[in-house]
Amino acid sequence: MKGKKRPLLLLLLWFIEGMLVGFGAILPGISGGTLCVAFGMYKPLIETLSNVRSGLKKHALMLVTFLLGVLAGFVALSGAAAIMLQQNTDLVTCLFIGFIIGTFPDLWRDAGAQGRTKRSVIALLIGFAGMIILLGILKSNTSLSIEPGIPGFFLSGVLWGMSFIVPGLSSSSLLLFFGLYQPMLMGIASFDMSVLIPMGLGMGLCVLLLSKIIGKTFENHYSASSHGILGIVAATAVMILPEWDGKLISIIVNIAAIILGGGLSFIFSGVCRRIKRNA
Repeated sequence: MKGKKRPLLLLLLWFIEGMLVGFGAILPGISGGTLCVAFGMYKPLIETLSNVRSGLKKHALMLVTFLLGVLAGFVALSGAAAIMLQQNTDLVTCLFIGFIIGTFPDLWRDAGAQGRTKRSVIALLIGFAGMIILLGILKSNTSLSIEPGIPGFFLSGVLWGMSFIVPGLSSSSLLLFFGLYQPMLMGIASFDMSVLIPMGLGMGLCVLLLSKIIGKTFENHYSASSHGILGIVAATAVMILPEWDGKLISIIVNIAAIILGGGLSFIFSGVCRRIKRNA
């Protein structure tokens, strides 16, 4: 009986992780790639995309379940994301920051699975500093408007693909700069094919091209690559902190949201780890 329950629990966990990634990726400042790393799905995804046959042999059931969850979170919850962002963007962002922070112990353990060297530490610092600089530049830039349409939504797909392959890069933030975020969100929520098709093509092309490069890098330089990604994820958590209005109640609520998200994520990661170990 236990043997039957564990696979079902695994499927449920993978689906929930996918929904959180898909939903979180919609939110400005949150990177789908960062959440994939946080939930331990980044390396299986890259491995499968860079070598489809061997990757599917190892991860097919997990990835199919996870990607169905991503699709559910991305498409079905886009309307909910729009409502939540209108109500309190800072609170939602802080909750996801907590989710990311709560996975750091697992990320650190996983990054050191093949040992830590000076090169690994340097890669971590470079990843952290590089992402701080990149996100700082993006934050300081003013918006550049792009007309909604097939080329614009194709670009949206490319940016979405990049945000899943390059942890820390938030496609939503970039789309806000270009004025494509709201039209894209409304198109997804209404299942508008003139939005979904070019987005899908752009995303697919970007993912296929970049995943092989990232896959080779992990294959040849696992420790340095893993620590570099960890640095990027840490920098993302720092840089997406909202600019609070200075009111004491707002600060307390946002800090509480970070603590809540971190606690839930830490517990969720521990439960996932135990179930996956015993499955």
